[in-house]
Amino acid sequence: MRKFWSAFNLVLLLFLHVGCSPVADCDIPRQEILNSSSSLHLLDSTGITWATDPPTSGPHYPIPPNGGYYDFSLSSLEQVAFLESGGVIVQYLPTNNTADIKEMISLASNSVIVSPNKTLDNAVIATAWTWKLSCKKYELNGLREFITEYGGKKLNSHGK
Repeated sequence: MRKFWSAFNLVLLLFLHVGCSPVADCDIPRQEILNSSSSLHLLDSTGITWATDPPTSGPHYPIPPNGGYYDFSLSSLEQVAFLESGGVIVQYLPTNNTADIKEMISLASNSVIVSPNKTLDNAVIATAWTWKLSCKKYELNGLREFITEYGGKKLNSHGK
């Protein structure tokens, strides 16, 4: 009986540790349905809507923007063009903690865009082609894992 309680306490301790870890601030990455308009290359978004916000696929510019840090929000056409090229976008609410923003900027590279977005429904959202990670709070390790797992995957013509 004593072994049972020791094992039970160990399992309970592990459960509480995992439940309180910073990674719990982020949801699990979720794959979204490929937008049927993903093969459309557009120069203007007039009258266009995307299935998700921020988008993870859909109509887009023919040429993606450069990776790096932007101090403004990118249009959906720019975002999807970058995602189709294999990039990852990390967007944050501009009201987020300044220290967190400085750390997020360090994630920016040729294959990662970091930019503010005042329309997010979470503090931080990372997107890749058809993938999304939502975080209630900034979580550097969760973002790095998402970038490693879903970034840099070059897609063939029109994201298929």
